[in-house]
Amino acid sequence: MYPVVDKFLSLPTGLIVILAIAPWSCIAVFVNLVVVPILCGRDGKKLGKFEAEVTSQIALAFGLLMSFNAVWIWDRSDRVHAAVITEASALTTVLDDSENLGNVAQAKEIRDMVAVYSRSLIEKEWPTLGGKPLPLTRPAEMLKLRVLAQASGDANMVEAVNLAEKSREIRIRDGMAYMSPSRWGVVFALAVLLLISIGALHGESPRGRKLALALVTLAISFCFAVLMVHARPFVGQTAIQPTELQSILVRAESTS
Repeated sequence: MYPVVDKFLSLPTGLIVILAIAPWSCIAVFVNLVVVPILCGRDGKKLGKFEAEVTSQIALAFGLLMSFNAVWIWDRSDRVHAAVITEASALTTVLDDSENLGNVAQAKEIRDMVAVYSRSLIEKEWPTLGGKPLPLTRPAEMLKLRVLAQASGDANMVEAVNLAEKSREIRIRDGMAYMSPSRWGVVFALAVLLLISIGALHGESPRGRKLALALVTLAISFCFAVLMVHARPFVGQTAIQPTELQSILVRAESTS
């Protein structure tokens, strides 16, 4: 399931929007041509009066659930962005403190290990962040950097290494999390009910029904497209890039 979902989310944003509109358009056409005639009859009078308040309540529930999911996605994205920046900042602190060490050889060894660790994150770990969730085991390079920091006797450097490790865990744990299928399912069901309700509300007016269904379909499609584009922080055109780590790698290698 993961490869299929991630492959879809890796598509260009414009194409994702089009692919989101297509199925909802089919559902709207089905509601207009099949569901509404069954509920309201061919003349639209079989069902009787259908209160607009019902449609409003369904639309409210859909909006609330959509907002709930959007908040979860954007809050998660903000945490991941913050973790990436904090991780890079912590490694920068390690480099800064290494320049103040009296032992030149020890300082060089620490800078070399920061370079090795940064390169490992960029070239090995980052490409895997768009796949299945990774285990939170510490990489060998991190363990080696921790040992060197502790051997330096610099408390700030040890704290920075700990912060980099914690930030990495947040980046992996939150950045690779999927929104549960049940959340998608509930919003999908409410969207279908909303289309049916819109169709029933305009049962006696075919032209008005078509326009209303078209507008609501576009609104629903755009909502789903936005959620899908931001569903995975390390997948797609909006994916987070290791820009800060690349700067650290350049600095660490230039001072080694």
